[in-house]
Amino acid sequence: MLARLAAPCMAMACANLLTGCAWTLISAADAAGSLVQAGFTVASNYSSPSYVTGKPASLHTVCIELNQTVAAGDFVPTLQLALQRRGVNSMVYNPGTSPPGCEAMLVYAATTDWDRRAFNDQPSAYLSAIDLTLVQRGHILVTARYETRGLNVDRFASASQKLNALVDRMVVVQME
Repeated sequence: MLARLAAPCMAMACANLLTGCAWTLISAADAAGSLVQAGFTVASNYSSPSYVTGKPASLHTVCIELNQTVAAGDFVPTLQLALQRRGVNSMVYNPGTSPPGCEAMLVYAATTDWDRRAFNDQPSAYLSAIDLTLVQRGHILVTARYETRGLNVDRFASASQKLNALVDRMVVVQME
């Protein structure tokens, strides 16, 4: 009981000892810390492609070649949803078994790394690099690459955010 009363009394005593100037500096530092944390939070929800080569393709159907080396389990379904958002239907096939009737093939690679989020001690997995290539009749139409670099503020953006940003630059929206 005594310990419960001591903490608020100590806080009040320290607050009374601080001058108005010192209190203003502490408040400003607290506000700056909150602003930095908010900036990291907002930035981690956005992603942009690092490199795009070629013009966006106008396609209705894409066949996605399954890449067994990509560890992210939600990668292909997320990629299919990103394509569907642009009006492109997709089918997944195993390497060497390309189904007939595909307008183009989409091959991909992705790398997963681990790091700590700002203000968190637990390591988290994130997609650190994504490569997408659209191929039609043996010709590369467009390639796109995402990679973390610089301050890496978007490294913890979701697979959906990263793939949507890539697909948006690779595929023209199809109208029904």
